[in-house]
Amino acid sequence: MNPMILTVAVAAVLLLGIARPAQALVLHPEGEPNLAAWTDRPPKTVVGRWGSNASCVAVSPNCVLTTRHQLGGIGTLVEIDGVKYPVTQVWVCDTADLRLAKLYGANLPDFVSLHEQTDEPGRQIVIGGWGVGAGSPLQANSRTYGYEWGDYASRALRMGTNRIEGAAAQNELQGFTTDIVLADFDTLGSGGSTTYESIPAAYDSGGGWFIKTADAWKLAGLTRAVESHYEPGHQDDPNYILYQSWFRKPDNPILPDPDTLDAVQISSYAQWINNTLPGVLPGDLNGDDHVDGVDFSVFALHWRRTDCREPDWCLGADSEPDGDLDALDLADFARHWLDTDPVP
Repeated sequence: MNPMILTVAVAAVLLLGIARPAQALVLHPEGEPNLAAWTDRPPKTVVGRWGSNASCVAVSPNCVLTTRHQLGGIGTLVEIDGVKYPVTQVWVCDTADLRLAKLYGANLPDFVSLHEQTDEPGRQIVIGGWGVGAGSPLQANSRTYGYEWGDYASRALRMGTNRIEGAAAQNELQGFTTDIVLADFDTLGSGGSTTYESIPAAYDSGGGWFIKTADAWKLAGLTRAVESHYEPGHQDDPNYILYQSWFRKPDNPILPDPDTLDAVQISSYAQWINNTLPGVLPGDLNGDDHVDGVDFSVFALHWRRTDCREPDWCLGADSEPDGDLDALDLADFARHWLDTDPVP
């Protein structure tokens, strides 16, 4: 697989509307999972919408990761599980297409840790995003070889699978030089495909690539780019780009021609992310950077629980943490009463 074929980032089409019906993240219609029945995946609530033009992933109770190539910054609204949180702080990685953002008022119960090992090639992944998806099938000689992308109105959270085929260091795209991991979009049922084979499309930038390790889902990548197609005779001309995903050759659809997709390689930047992640104000159980009566109400709702577990430990009320909410946790909460963490 040649990383050089990744010629146009998803960002190049993030703001363009396409008047065609679709569902979401591009999957083969006969292979799209029912997320209510399919449980071998990360929680849906770890994948959020970044403003109106991208996706993001929760990596702490109050922070998300996304890519840099789309619009947005302080003041952007991030929607997670139907709730919108304004971004109050942003950190950008100088060496990658990567951005970390703090959310005001967030104390998220579902978030993922980072995959820090460089063992990604060969690993099966789950991909999630809030982008457009498979529209009308593309056919030649009565065979389907791909799908059109849908329009903006078709955006919805979808999850699918794929397999990481390789990695590439210092891959330059749209002004950002980034270590990446790569995959491709195979025909469903072929030797290289996964059960819910998928590929990102517009507005999926910043969505997660997740690897399961020891029964825990970890973030291995952030969707960055997909292979591009152009009208005949107009190769590499952005005025003639085709918003499509292919898995066979259009001129001979018996033969495979899987599109390539890539993601920011999280293992290369895990140290920067971990060192940059801000701490959560102790006792701030509703994520508004103050410890007050609202937080005490949250604490009271969990009082005497004995089933607090990671990663959220009863939304942080179990401050020791040891699994139960008792007088020791109450004393710790009281020590932080009326503390505040000023929003810049």
